[in-house]
Amino acid sequence: MAAHTMGFTPAPRRRRWPRRILGVLATLAFLGSGVVIGMMVYEQFEDEAPATVASNSGAAVKGAETPKPGMTAKEKAARRAAVTTLSEQGFEPVRLADWKAASVLRVLVGRDEAGEERAFFFVGRRFVGNDDVAASASIKVSAAKERTVTLSYRLFAAEDEECCPKGETVKVSFRWRDGSLAPAGELPAADERLR
Repeated sequence: MAAHTMGFTPAPRRRRWPRRILGVLATLAFLGSGVVIGMMVYEQFEDEAPATVASNSGAAVKGAETPKPGMTAKEKAARRAAVTTLSEQGFEPVRLADWKAASVLRVLVGRDEAGEERAFFFVGRRFVGNDDVAASASIKVSAAKERTVTLSYRLFAAEDEECCPKGETVKVSFRWRDGSLAPAGELPAADERLR
């Protein structure tokens, strides 16, 4: 009774529920849009090629990934130009990951239709030479630094078939110094690298 005399009238209870429901719906919509934005950012982050973390033994640690910064447009263009150089000489790259855009001396190992391999060296976009005039059966990039690339050559043992060298592995480093490319050691003989 006192509330009526002072001019205060309580709001009917049925009007509170629609407001509460609208408030809950607005909150859910706000949170939902945050989740959608978060998923879009996460997908963009995943598209930037995460790298697998390697353990001390060199083996990949399953599930451990760190973000790997992508190449710039200029770096991608330089790698595309390198792939074109390989194609013009009848080779296709074996592993694009061998290309280290941040290094001065860069390399791609190419394989031709016969399965023969050759290393192609670049400084920036400029092709500066091959590892040798003769091809090899198996070449891998074992290390790449600023101005040095080390290649691993798998050699043929006496009993190996023509397709598959299973002999020893010999590493040879190539250096870019004073505007020229040179091996730091002696390459294995061509007939040990290819049959």
